[in-house]
Amino acid sequence: MLSALFHHRARTLISAVMEEWLLEIQRFSVDTQRHYRATINSFFLDLSKKYIKDVSSTDIKQYLTKFRWTHKETTCNTNLGAIKSFFRYASNVYGITNVASGIPEYKEKMPHRPFISKKDLDTILSNATQREKDIILMLAHTGMRCSELCSLRPENLSPNLSSITIQGKGGKVRTIPCNQTVREIISRRGINFPKNRKSIYNICNNTGKRIACRNPKGGAIHLAPHMLRRYFATQLLAKGVSLLIISRLLGHSSVQTTERYLCIDSSFLLGSTDVLD
Repeated sequence: MLSALFHHRARTLISAVMEEWLLEIQRFSVDTQRHYRATINSFFLDLSKKYIKDVSSTDIKQYLTKFRWTHKETTCNTNLGAIKSFFRYASNVYGITNVASGIPEYKEKMPHRPFISKKDLDTILSNATQREKDIILMLAHTGMRCSELCSLRPENLSPNLSSITIQGKGGKVRTIPCNQTVREIISRRGINFPKNRKSIYNICNNTGKRIACRNPKGGAIHLAPHMLRRYFATQLLAKGVSLLIISRLLGHSSVQTTERYLCIDSSFLLGSTDVLD
């Protein structure tokens, strides 16, 4: 009987599974939902199949191969993530084989990721207003994404301001301990931060440019919100925090992702072998 039920459910139309899946991913951010929906629509657009059980891993590979002609590896992997989410749901609900599970990601080229040093950040902060300092330091001392700071709510804060609990990318929930700097900022201004990412980007960018105006010989310092997330990770590593803990604080699914956030120079290696003496 169970076998017959699965057979019947596997004959479900792809469109019906899509409707259910779109409801399932509503726990994700609006941007993620939009991207996932567009990816799945694109995947099935030229696929002349009606039933979910008729889709094969070959169909997915052919789609990715064609998509790869005009897109970078990173974008292909992002689309593959959406496809895997869809077929994981279909497998769990309809009892069919997850045809996307064994498809590997493309090997990505290591992109150039600008970092900011502590010295440059101190220079920027010394030329920033109190509001600008608070926003920059909140990002640098929590590792929050720009969107996470924008969506911060009172219920995200623990009663004694010891931590912040947020729902990040992919619906993953994580808790970030608050240090003294963060507690002082929240005590002073509450959660009165900009509510859109462009405002925060402009604040970071403009404070960096202001350095050139006040000290032409020094030049502008490029600062973007995500650089502060990488700064957070790198500074924690420098202070001896384990890579696993840093990965969890950032909300990453794997330590390999966290490694790409780090800026490790020769100063990190000094004295590292002293523990063997």
